[in-house]
Amino acid sequence: MTVPDGLGDLILAGVAHDNPNHDPGWVSFVAALVVLAGCVIVLVGGAMSIGVRDVVGRRKWAGYAVGPVIIMIGLGVVVLGVWLW
Repeated sequence: MTVPDGLGDLILAGVAHDNPNHDPGWVSFVAALVVLAGCVIVLVGGAMSIGVRDVVGRRKWAGYAVGPVIIMIGLGVVVLGVWLW
């Protein structure tokens, strides 16, 4: 986009990109939200791991596996978000 009145080939900042293959759509925003959601899931999994460890009483092996499984799901969501970015 050029601007008339003798300013030459001035490119507006809102449409200028260093990468000619850049898609100025919602992909980056959605990917950032996916990464953020994955980080929240990882934090919840960590809190579950600590919370289950501190519970008094007898637990089965599944009680110990809940936190790490949630952490792995969160890490998978983060990887998906980074891949989308």
